[in-house]
Amino acid sequence: MRTFAIQQPIKKLNQRLRLLRPADIGVIALLSTSCAVLSALHQQVYQPDFSFNYLLANFIEYAKVFNLVGFALVLVYLLLMPAPSQSVSFWRMAAIGALTFLLSWALSMLVFPWDKTLLPPLWEAATYLLRILLSSVWVIFVLLYLKNRITRPQFQQLQQQIHETTQQRDQAAMELHLLQAQLEPHFFFNTLANMHNLIDLDPDKAKLLLEELTQYLRASIPQFRQPRIPLSEEVAIIERYLAIQQIRFGQRLQYRLQIQPEVAEAPVLPMSVLTLVENAIKHGIEKINQQGLIELAAWQENAQLIIQVRDSAAQPLQSQPGTGLSNLQARLNTAYGQQGFFRIQVEDNAWTTATIGVPMA
Repeated sequence: MRTFAIQQPIKKLNQRLRLLRPADIGVIALLSTSCAVLSALHQQVYQPDFSFNYLLANFIEYAKVFNLVGFALVLVYLLLMPAPSQSVSFWRMAAIGALTFLLSWALSMLVFPWDKTLLPPLWEAATYLLRILLSSVWVIFVLLYLKNRITRPQFQQLQQQIHETTQQRDQAAMELHLLQAQLEPHFFFNTLANMHNLIDLDPDKAKLLLEELTQYLRASIPQFRQPRIPLSEEVAIIERYLAIQQIRFGQRLQYRLQIQPEVAEAPVLPMSVLTLVENAIKHGIEKINQQGLIELAAWQENAQLIIQVRDSAAQPLQSQPGTGLSNLQARLNTAYGQQGFFRIQVEDNAWTTATIGVPMA
């Protein structure tokens, strides 16, 4: 426990020492040396005759003591400096001053050749360093004041940036949920319209469609409220959807699923793949009189999950995407940014292919 208690301040000091750049150390040494020059010149004023040796000796002594006090202050301040969110209290400043004095006092016993008797050198060093420290105390207060004035606005600005980022994230999540909420009734009302048509044409089939729709909604609606669901669950919902559509189209609609096992549990946006299948039905299979085929495939390509929905109707693309595809593109942009993509194209007048790419994780 004692070792741990000692190691923590040392580790903390080591981390904060890394904040010092060579330029900072140079500025401290320059200021300390400048004070030493001025103090040596002041001592020379009181001498009747100019003596270079006397001036040099005074300069060396003052340079040692000012640098000793200056760097001791830096070490103590780095150890005790408050976080940007905290103000510099009187007691913290008093502790910084006291520890600076004690540290420089202890180090001075190794640096300066004080008298060899026990008590006088301790007293001489204490009074000498205390005089130097007190004469420079205004500098300490100015530095602390400036540090507080400079870092506090920076900290407040950082807090504001974090707050704005959080707001943007919350807004993106809200937009994502709103887009999902827009998609849910889109499919629901389309299915009701299909059912309305079947009531007159085939009441039994309309009744079966209503039963399938009820089971579909009961199973799938809870999934729509999740931010992500496994691909396997999305595919299960799509199979229920296609079962409903087969009641309507009969033999005109065939489908094939090719899902690689390693991507079955990959997370996807709820209804994202279903939107592509619904689009293939509405703008593909509905437009032709012959049998149509829908293929759903999913595989991993590098670090991306690739999902592809193809229909054999190969109808010309609309000049402007419909509500479903527009919402899908917006959802992908909100959820994945540049990491996701969506494209749709007609291949050789044989297939309409819609592809989604999203990160695997």
